[in-house]
Amino acid sequence: MKKRMSLLMALVMVVTLLAGCGGGGTGSSDDPEVRTVNLRNTASLTASDPNMTTNTHDYTVHENIYEGLYDLNEATGGYELRLAEKVEPNEDSTEYIVTLKQGVKFHNGETMTADDVVFSYGLAQQSARMASYIRTLDHVEKIDDNTVKIVMNQPFSPIGHMLHKIKVLSQKEVTEQGEDFGKTANKAGTGPYMWDEDNYNPMTSWSAVAFEDYHRGKAQIERITWHVIEDDTSAITALQNGEIDYMIVPISYWEDIKASDKFTCVEKESNEVITFCINIESPNYGELFRNDNIRLAMMYALDRDGINQLVCDGYGTPTYLHINPTYATAAPTADSLKNPIPFDLEKAKQILADEGYPDGVDIGVFNVAAGRNETYAIAVHAQLEAAGFRSTLSVSDYSVAGEKNVQQDYEVCIAYDCGNYDFNNFEQQSASTAVGITNVLFNGPSGKFNDLSKKFDEWLQEGASTSDEAERLAIYTEMYNAYYDTHTQVPLITLPSCVAYSKDLNAVAVPTDYRVYDWSWNA
Repeated sequence: MKKRMSLLMALVMVVTLLAGCGGGGTGSSDDPEVRTVNLRNTASLTASDPNMTTNTHDYTVHENIYEGLYDLNEATGGYELRLAEKVEPNEDSTEYIVTLKQGVKFHNGETMTADDVVFSYGLAQQSARMASYIRTLDHVEKIDDNTVKIVMNQPFSPIGHMLHKIKVLSQKEVTEQGEDFGKTANKAGTGPYMWDEDNYNPMTSWSAVAFEDYHRGKAQIERITWHVIEDDTSAITALQNGEIDYMIVPISYWEDIKASDKFTCVEKESNEVITFCINIESPNYGELFRNDNIRLAMMYALDRDGINQLVCDGYGTPTYLHINPTYATAAPTADSLKNPIPFDLEKAKQILADEGYPDGVDIGVFNVAAGRNETYAIAVHAQLEAAGFRSTLSVSDYSVAGEKNVQQDYEVCIAYDCGNYDFNNFEQQSASTAVGITNVLFNGPSGKFNDLSKKFDEWLQEGASTSDEAERLAIYTEMYNAYYDTHTQVPLITLPSCVAYSKDLNAVAVPTDYRVYDWSWNA
């Protein structure tokens, strides 16, 4: 078992973080009769407004509190109607008449109407974080209290994901909270759980309680409490002590957790991909990184099999694909990549020498978030050093490191992405409109990839404008080959989803999009 701190330190951290919380479903200290599900969050909560974040650790929380017109079922695949009763497209799929489910209540007691839907889509259109989901939307208009018309500026085959990602919020609640919305607990959602205003501490721990008037019936589990535990060792200790009931287990601990026979263990393929990024717009090292051969040498220095064995104990899958095709419609497959660069350390050294750096070269700061991502950074850092690329690891809190990535405030970094259910989601990393969420800027001030950036936009529009799956796959395959050949944001490992949970809990294990509403405690 790999450990980054002593067991004593781990226990101290867990006691501090979980003080006052009942484990194993026993509930909070305020009400010991309420059976609580205690969950780990790897970082603090960025916001209570679903339009203000695309972080996975926020998304998994929000999915239990807010709902869209559609819902994404990660357990079975595909989408389901949620706040929509019926969705009817016109002949060319540029307009959709949406009949709303009647009698849906917001957590503030107000009944959802078409006005709330129009308001919510307008909010999403104002958010840079939502741009990749809503780029093709022209507007949403009210037909009557229970019906809206969604008008697109082009046919949009992956519209299901937009209808899922854009959450319907209470216009009254958002308006009344004003500038505070997203900074505190709110009652703007329609989901099975609502924020517990008495336990909302986004830096450390927060809770959500079952909503009595939920339109599909009250949840069986009364309360969810999330605890911020960044350190993996501390989280594993909490799981083993019964203070965490359900958790995605870091791979290095998986064999020990399975061998303990204390948990229900589920292992399945994940949609999560670890990537290595090179900032061609770096103020200090951009000129170096814009040299195609320098980036090519870095590609030859990356040993995916070595990373898999060292960090993933062999459970991961070395990959050159940014989105796992198992999880996404029209996603390119491994055999469609034309120029994958294999590991070749000697070739990396030779290219570097040919570019005038026989003794190696400094490439600045290697940005990484503390915790799981740090282990991948350590491995990649060592591989680059072996080839002659010297850097300084800079480890910071997840939110800090992540913000540096999307602001292009780094030289090289480790990031990750979870591509779900349609390759069009790749807009988040390649579209010119994806400002503030993409890790690599292609239409930056240097102009290095300006022409290619325009072409990315064209490919994305073409791929979303047709429902022919073969045509879409051909478009996205051509696009992804061009993207990969930039050697700027490079996939390394597809992670497995290793989930362990209490044997007293009936849970549905999925890689990211869990729904506590579908869970229950054994009697």
